[in-house]
Amino acid sequence: MAGFVIPVDDAAVRRRLQEVAKRLEATGATTAFPPDYWHITIVPPVLLTNGNPDPPRLLPEPFISEALEKGRRAVGGLGPFEVAVRGLNTFREVVVAVPYDGGRGLELGGVLRSAMPELPERYLDGHDLLPHISLTQYARDDRLEEIVELVQRERETDFGRFRVHRLELYVLPQHEGAPGRVEKHELPLEGP
Repeated sequence: MAGFVIPVDDAAVRRRLQEVAKRLEATGATTAFPPDYWHITIVPPVLLTNGNPDPPRLLPEPFISEALEKGRRAVGGLGPFEVAVRGLNTFREVVVAVPYDGGRGLELGGVLRSAMPELPERYLDGHDLLPHISLTQYARDDRLEEIVELVQRERETDFGRFRVHRLELYVLPQHEGAPGRVEKHELPLEGP
């Protein structure tokens, strides 16, 4: 699996997100994602394969090298931008922090899909892309009231701002269903 993301690498923002992730985990109802996983997806993941799957998917080696080359060319001149992280929300299985970037992430996703039409517009399950930072996933359904209360209390919490200077193409290999080590490749935003 591979995808394009904005890494959340500002120390102050990460510290504040870590604090709320610990409060969520203390409910016993969630399991936190590791902080080095925190990102804002700008292009949903694409499945890659070395085999002969049904339906056909892209081959990893040509895709990764071409995606890096085309992606760097497509976004290189667009320049850095600010992201504010404010409040919590929930999806069906995760608690998320909400990023506000004035639409830049979605714009970058469109630029990348224009350069590489084989990239998906939606997630594999058909859902539209909605910018978010996944913090925790649900671990127990019998404690959901505690999560709801905490999310309500943190709905307007200001987690800070950070400047985006790069995107990342991540590659998550799997072998016999087990995830391997994540590879991250940088795509600098060098514009004005």
